[in-house]
Amino acid sequence: MYKSLTLVDKNFLLALAAAGVLALPIVAITMIVRLLLGGVFEISAAIALWIIAALLPVLSRYGSPYRFRRGNYGIPWVGVAIFLCAIVTLVAYSISHATWLAWGALFAGWSGLFFAGDLFCRSGKLYAALTLFLVTGFGGAMPVLVNQIEARFAEEEFFVALQGVVLAVFIAGVWLSYRALAYYLPRPKLRGVTLPRPAVLMVLALAMFFVGCLAVRAYQHSFYSRDIATYPGISPETPFVCNETPATSVVYDGVEVFNRLLGRVEANPRKGTLEYGMLALATGEQQWAEQFRISILHEAAAGRFTHPANSVKYGQYEAAHRAYYFPRVVRTFPQLFSAAEIVQLETWFAAINKRAMTVEWVDTLYALAFTKWPEGPYENQENGAALLALLESEGLAASGLHEANRNYLLRNQRGWNERFRNTDDALVYQLEWINNAYYQSLYQPTYSRLYQQQSFEWLLLQALSDGDRLGYNHVGRPSFAGVAYLGATLLNDPRYVWLSGRALDVLEAREEYLGAQPGVEFPVTLLGHSPTSGSCLLYGDSGLPNQVGPLAPDKIVLRDGWTEDALYILLNLRFTGWHRYKAPNTFTLIYQNTALIGDVAAGQPFDWLPVGRSLFRDKRIPRENLNGLLIPRVGLGAVLQTLSGIGSPWAQDPPHYARVENFQIAEEFTRVHTRLENWHGWQHDRHVQFYHDEMPVIILDAASGPENQSALITWHLADGEWLGDNRLSVQLQASTIEIVWVPLGDQAQLFWERQEDGSLAVRCTGQPGALRWAMVLLRDDWLGAEVIFDQQTESLHIGQLLISLAEVAH
Repeated sequence: MYKSLTLVDKNFLLALAAAGVLALPIVAITMIVRLLLGGVFEISAAIALWIIAALLPVLSRYGSPYRFRRGNYGIPWVGVAIFLCAIVTLVAYSISHATWLAWGALFAGWSGLFFAGDLFCRSGKLYAALTLFLVTGFGGAMPVLVNQIEARFAEEEFFVALQGVVLAVFIAGVWLSYRALAYYLPRPKLRGVTLPRPAVLMVLALAMFFVGCLAVRAYQHSFYSRDIATYPGISPETPFVCNETPATSVVYDGVEVFNRLLGRVEANPRKGTLEYGMLALATGEQQWAEQFRISILHEAAAGRFTHPANSVKYGQYEAAHRAYYFPRVVRTFPQLFSAAEIVQLETWFAAINKRAMTVEWVDTLYALAFTKWPEGPYENQENGAALLALLESEGLAASGLHEANRNYLLRNQRGWNERFRNTDDALVYQLEWINNAYYQSLYQPTYSRLYQQQSFEWLLLQALSDGDRLGYNHVGRPSFAGVAYLGATLLNDPRYVWLSGRALDVLEAREEYLGAQPGVEFPVTLLGHSPTSGSCLLYGDSGLPNQVGPLAPDKIVLRDGWTEDALYILLNLRFTGWHRYKAPNTFTLIYQNTALIGDVAAGQPFDWLPVGRSLFRDKRIPRENLNGLLIPRVGLGAVLQTLSGIGSPWAQDPPHYARVENFQIAEEFTRVHTRLENWHGWQHDRHVQFYHDEMPVIILDAASGPENQSALITWHLADGEWLGDNRLSVQLQASTIEIVWVPLGDQAQLFWERQEDGSLAVRCTGQPGALRWAMVLLRDDWLGAEVIFDQQTESLHIGQLLISLAEVAH
C-alpha cells in the first residue's frame, strides 16, 4: 500500500527529532577535527552543521530509492522533488553564483549522494563498510572539487584537501545517522516513479565521468590564459617599455669585480663541490682542485642524485652543476684524477643519467598538469633538459641512453631557443633558468641571441638600485652579483659589471657570501657603467615549461634613478604559472634603502607535507598577505569555508592578469593605470602618479562591486610611527618617508594592527559596493605637508601642490 507523506506524519516527526539528537555528537566531532586541522570554532558554523545533520538524513530517508521489483527501483515524489530542486538550483547557481543557492546546491548534492548510497547498500558488514567509504569520500571530495573548478584551482591543493577531510568526517557521521534511522524507523513505501536499476547506475557513472573529465581539463587550463590583450609598443622584439634616467657617476672595473666576486665565494663557510670547482677554474690553484677532487669523489661514493627523488626532483639541477664543473676541472688539471677515479665518476654520472630518465610517481602529477606523458627529466626551470644537455655534450651519458637523451632534447628545444624567461612568478627561479639555458646552449650552440639578452635584462630592469637582494614568492632573496657577471661575460655588456659590483658592495658590507656561478671563470676587461633604464612596463613569456604562451603583462617597475637612495616601486600584474601567487594588481615592493611596503611572504612551514610543498610560497600565500584589493568569498567557496573552517574568508581566486590601461612616460612623472576586473563582480582600478626629483608619489585605488558586499585595501609596512589617524612616519637608513592615507568616499575607515615582528598591517575600508582611497608618499622637503581632499573639485591639496584626481586617473 502506497501513501503520501505529510508534515504531521508520526514517523516523519519522530525521525526528525531523532536526527536532531544524533546531529549533536556529529557536529561536536566535526568541530574538533576543524580545530585539529587549524580551523577555528564558530557558533554560526556549528549551527549550520547541526541543521544540515538534522535535515539531511530525514529528507534523504523519505526521498531515497527503494527496491520495487527485481531490477527496478521506486523513487518517491519527495526524491523526485529533491532531484528537480537540485537541477534547478545548480543551473541557477551556475548563472548567479549566489551564496544562498550554493547552500541549496550542496544540500541537494549530498541528498543525491545518499540516494546513490542506497542503490549500492546491501546487507552485510562488507557492503556497509564499502558504502560508508564511498559516501564519505565523494561527500568530502566532490564539493571541494567542484569549487576548485569554479575557482580555477587557485588555492593550495593540500589545504584544499583539508577542507575535504572536514567535510568527509561530517558526511560520515550524517550517513551513519541516516543508516540508523533506516534501521530503527522503517520508512513506508511512498508514491513515486519507477526506474530500472541499471539505468540509474549508468546515469551516476556518466555523471562522475563527466565531472572527472571537466576537472582534469579545468586543471590543465588553470595555469595561464591564452587570449591576452597586448599594449602599444610591446612585441616579441620589445617586451619591455622603459623611459631613460641619468647614469650615476659610480664606475666598476671588471677585473676588480671578478676578484671581489671570487672573494665572496671563498668566504662561503659552506663551500662544497661547486664552489671548489669554480675557484679551481677561476684561480688555477691546485689547492682548490684537490678540494674539488675530494668532495666530488665523496659524493660519487655516496651515490648522490641516483636515488628515488620522491616529491622533489631539484636534484637534477644540482647534478647538472657537477656535470658542468667535472670535465672542465679535468681539462684544466689533467693529472688531478687517477684512471680508476675517472671510471668511478663516469659510472656515477651514468647512474645519474639513468635516474633522471626514470619515471617516478611525482612525474605523473606533472604530466597531468602539463598535458603530457610522464617522463623522468624534471620540467620546471628546464632542469632535466639542462642535465641531459651537459651529459651529452661532455660525454658523461650512460652508454645505453644516448638515443633517449638526444630524442628528449630534440623534442624539447628550450632555453634561449624558446623564450627569454622562466614562466614561474618567483624571481629566484629566473637565475636558475638562466643557468639551465646556458647549459643547453653548450649542447646546441645555435639559439636566439635576442632571447639571451632579454633574459638578463629581465633581471636588470627589476634590480634594486642599491644592489640589495631581491625576491618574491619565495623565501630566497638572491643576490645578482654572480648572474650579472655571467651576463657581462656572455653579452660583453658593461651594465652587468656595474650591477655585479653594486651587489658586491652590499654583500661585503654585510659580510655575506656567494655560491658558485657557472660560466664565470675568467675576468672581463670592461668598465661597468650604471644602467639608464628608468621606469618600465615588463611583459613576459607565459605558459608552462613545455607550453609556450603569449606575451603577457607581468610587472611594472617605477624607479627614481640608480642612486643608492632612489625610490623603487614594483607592481605585480599576474597570477599565472606553476609557481604562482595571488598577486595581480598588488604592490610587491615599495623600497628606498630598505623595504617600506612589501608582501608578507614568511609563514609557518608544514613538515608533514612533501618537501616541495612544505614551504610558505606559491598559492599558499593568501591574498591578504599582499598589498591590494580583498573581496569576500561568495558562492560555494564561502559555504565550504564556513562549514570546514579551513582557509580565508577572503576570495583567493583573482583573475590571471591585471590589464594595463595606461603606462605614460613624461619628463616630470610616470603615470600608471592598471585594472583588475571580472572578479566576482568587482573591478579594481589602480592609478600611480610617480613624480621624479623627490616629489610626492600618489596612489589611487577605486573598487566597485555588488552593493551587498564590502571590500578593503590591504597594506603591509615594515615599520612606522603613527603621527595621526591616517599619517605614518617611516624611518629609513638615511632618510624619512611619511605615508598619508586619504579617504575619497563615504564610510571610509582605516584600521591598523602591529604584528608580533613589529610590522604594520593597514586596512582601508569603504561603503558596500564601493571603495576609494588615495595614498601619498612624502619625501624630503615635503615631509609634514598637509594633505587635503577637495570633494567638490575632486583634487588633492598637498601643501601648495594641487593635483586633479581626474588628471591622475586619465
